Amino acid sequence: MRIPPAIRFLGLVALLVLIFGSCGSLTLGALDKAQTAAAGSLVDPTFLAARVGHFLQVLASVLTTATDQNGNPLRQYFFLGLALTVTFCFIAMPLAIVLGFVLALLSRSQLSVLTVPARAYVEFFRNTPLLVQLLAIWWGLAFLPHWLITPFTAGVATLTLNYAAYECENIRAGLAAVDRGQGEAAAALGLSNTQALRLVVVPQTISIVLPPVLNDFIYMFKDSAALTVVTIAELTTQSTGLGRRIPTLSWQFIIVGGLIYLAMSLPLGRLARAAEARLKSSNYSTRRDLTVTTAQVLAASVVVGLGAAFVADALSPDVVPAPLGQLLAAVGLTLTIMVFVLVVLGGIAYIPFSLLGPRRRAAHQDTLAQGRDPVALASK
Repeated sequence: MRIPPAIRFLGLVALLVLIFGSCGSLTLGALDKAQTAAAGSLVDPTFLAARVGHFLQVLASVLTTATDQNGNPLRQYFFLGLALTVTFCFIAMPLAIVLGFVLALLSRSQLSVLTVPARAYVEFFRNTPLLVQLLAIWWGLAFLPHWLITPFTAGVATLTLNYAAYECENIRAGLAAVDRGQGEAAAALGLSNTQALRLVVVPQTISIVLPPVLNDFIYMFKDSAALTVVTIAELTTQSTGLGRRIPTLSWQFIIVGGLIYLAMSLPLGRLARAAEARLKSSNYSTRRDLTVTTAQVLAASVVVGLGAAFVADALSPDVVPAPLGQLLAAVGLTLTIMVFVLVVLGGIAYIPFSLLGPRRRAAHQDTLAQGRDPVALASK
């Protein structure tokens, strides 16, 4: 006898619920038993149900009524960690996109004196760990004035410099994907290179680079956990710190932190897909300048980050002193480090490049003009 598709589907759903429900129940029961040292066997359904129920009850209390030894709600620590995570990500990502755009333009230049430093910068920051970069900035620049090198400025500078290299590659690929005829048509209409870039090329590039940029934004949420090494009490730091102070609730704290990360990441993923589908839709049209709109969105992101910084400052005044002044210091520190790296690494990389024969340099310039990877020539 043939089973109807609807019955097969319901049976499959029931099987998946049984498998994952059993695995999840055993996991939560084992965690609660380890924390409470309760006597019993997890094979016993009654004991397992009691342990799972107790774990979930405590998990709910962490977000609602539970307090620390001083009477402060535990949820306040998570709000503080979330505010700091939002602060660093919403400030660093717009800065990284702007600097990545500048690096992408330098990478596509036909002047090797501009291209070589940009490529050296990208390869350096993409091929060294974020944590090493953070420690190098935090400890290596300790001689700078205290108002310039702080945990806030070091964190923003590290995230910005690191992700600027990745956004450079995203934007460079997006610019290369735009048909060259678009620029030629703009030139034929009398537009300057700057006007053609802003009015013709960049709007078409936005729909191409938006999904990978938003994906990198999600990655930045997770990479921001590295900021704990410079005493920044972001979300992961708060979760693990509470676990050390109250060991009997350590797994609940970790799960709450993970759920908050998930709640921040899922909407961004859906937003990326929705925005990409809308921008690429054949019936989508707008009278607004997408370049200006993008600049406004980036500025709004920085404002959100500053707002989160003020919230964190209200929750814990010693965490983020003077957010606006620290933002200006962070931008100055970031630009200083970027220029220094471009000059030093560019100078080092330009030496072997200048030793190439004229033919290979000419081929390199042709590669740049055609929008292909300027590093591909070196692998031939």
